[in-house]
Amino acid sequence: MRGFWHGLFGGRFVASFRGFGDSLGFRLLALLSMALLPLGAISIHGTVELMRAAQAAAERNLVTLARGSLAGERALIESAVASARALEPLVLERLDDPDACAALLAAFTERSAIYGFSGFTLPDGTIPCASDGRAFALGGTEVFDRLRASLDTTVTTMPAASAQGMGQPVLVVTRPVIGGGALAGFLSIAIAEGSLELLGQREIDDAPLLAALVNDAGAIIPSARADNDATLWPETRPLAAMVAQGDSQVFRDTTAGGAPAIYALAELIPGRLYALGMWDGAAPVVAALQTSRLSLLFPAAMWLASLSVVLLAVHYLMVQHLRALGRQMRRFALGQREDWPDLPAHAPTEMRELHGTFRNMARIIARDEDEREAALAEKTLLLKEIHHRVKNNLQLIASVVNMQMRQVSDPSAQRVLHSVQQRVLGLASVHRALYGEDRLARVRADRVIEELLSRVTGIGATPGRAPDLRRRLTPLALDADHMVPLSFLLHEALTNALKHLGGNGARGWIAVDLLHEPGAGADPNDHGSVVLRVRNPLTSAAALEADDNVSAEGDGLGRDLIDAFAAQLGGDCRQAVQQDATGAVWVLELRFPAPADVRDIPAADPASPALAPAAQ
Repeated sequence: MRGFWHGLFGGRFVASFRGFGDSLGFRLLALLSMALLPLGAISIHGTVELMRAAQAAAERNLVTLARGSLAGERALIESAVASARALEPLVLERLDDPDACAALLAAFTERSAIYGFSGFTLPDGTIPCASDGRAFALGGTEVFDRLRASLDTTVTTMPAASAQGMGQPVLVVTRPVIGGGALAGFLSIAIAEGSLELLGQREIDDAPLLAALVNDAGAIIPSARADNDATLWPETRPLAAMVAQGDSQVFRDTTAGGAPAIYALAELIPGRLYALGMWDGAAPVVAALQTSRLSLLFPAAMWLASLSVVLLAVHYLMVQHLRALGRQMRRFALGQREDWPDLPAHAPTEMRELHGTFRNMARIIARDEDEREAALAEKTLLLKEIHHRVKNNLQLIASVVNMQMRQVSDPSAQRVLHSVQQRVLGLASVHRALYGEDRLARVRADRVIEELLSRVTGIGATPGRAPDLRRRLTPLALDADHMVPLSFLLHEALTNALKHLGGNGARGWIAVDLLHEPGAGADPNDHGSVVLRVRNPLTSAAALEADDNVSAEGDGLGRDLIDAFAAQLGGDCRQAVQQDATGAVWVLELRFPAPADVRDIPAADPASPALAPAAQ
């Protein structure tokens, strides 16, 4: 998974995000978010519940307004139902006498002043008695078919054409009459249109644009009210399905004219009659229904504001002072020992105490470093003086050997003393290189070898036959434990090369290579190898002699010393006579493991001399 994110966003982005995730601000943000999350959830839940409660209250208000706008019609209809219930036994008693029945209904209609017609309809659709004294039949009409199918109290309208000369549409309340356990007929009472017109003149606050009655079949009952406009009726929502649910409800729909509107369906008479009110979307009374979802952003904004305040406080009181203290620590780690500025006055006491502790610690560390540097400089000076005196003593010994060599006449004794002198001078050159280095634990191997080449070839060569020096010296820094045996081994190799230097009268040459071969890289403990290679040409006689010496076992002090120095370095030294285009060449190759602290010095290092050319 870690590789997937690195491949998707890039290693630098992942590293930057990981660094930000480890910061104090991010962790505080995460912890505070977790701490405030329950409060935020409670706040959002409370806001949602408040929005629901406000919407429910607004819906109840619309239902109440719809019911109140038709409260007069409801009172008239309930009064008509009660009157019909009271007239039922009286009408049943007079069914055999149509005239008496008609007189009863006429007297009732005339005394009521709010009813315009009353009549009794037999099950076959005939009306034997009516308040106006006329007899007519309803059988086969749509109104009568609904009465027969319902057998319950119904509220319908009767248009003027069906009102038999009443001249205007009327609202008719019809109740089935049961006599002797069977259906005796239907008693109908028509509410006078004048009464409805008087009700339409009432004004109420936030009145709906449409106030209409809806019967139990879901049909809108039109009337002569001024606000009962058919273009305001709902277009798509089926009222019959909503009426069947039997509950008051509020819904959105478009009017028959295509305008968006809000409707409220309120139950007037349970299961029988409903009031339908309509408002447009701009009405103030419906504003509570149009709750905005932006209200839910308020708890989130409060949550973010709380996090921002806490983060700003933490940054102001802690983070900025910690960063200033961290910058001072980084400058101190880089070696700057300056007088650190104080924290601002508004910094907390704990931060000022921490800063004071750091300043005291920095002063103590700087004082201790100065004392240690002074002590180290003194010890370095003393150690350099020791190396210098050892070098002087070794040179004095070499001078004494030289004086003794002059007093000896035996050539073999002179050669022995000369060999001792050369070895003593080789050791002196190592000590001279040691006290010339800034770091006594490490010596420039290329410089020491360069000096040995110049000294040995200058002293040991035959007058008039100084060889060409072909050197390829890689700038390397080695410790003294490796440099001393390496110098002695090279001294013996150069002495042997000068002894067997051939050339048939031509000027001979000596090639010296110092190389560092890096390790394979798989083993972290493998630091590679240091290779020292010495080559020189041989005459035929010298080649045969050198070949015999190479093959001999333990022949010569020089060979024994070379093997001893190679063993001290933990390496392998090989000598051989090879043939190339110029003839026989004597080759000595030393290869030993490079120490862990070996260091290749770049060629651009001003302290290192340039590599000598292949031939000088």
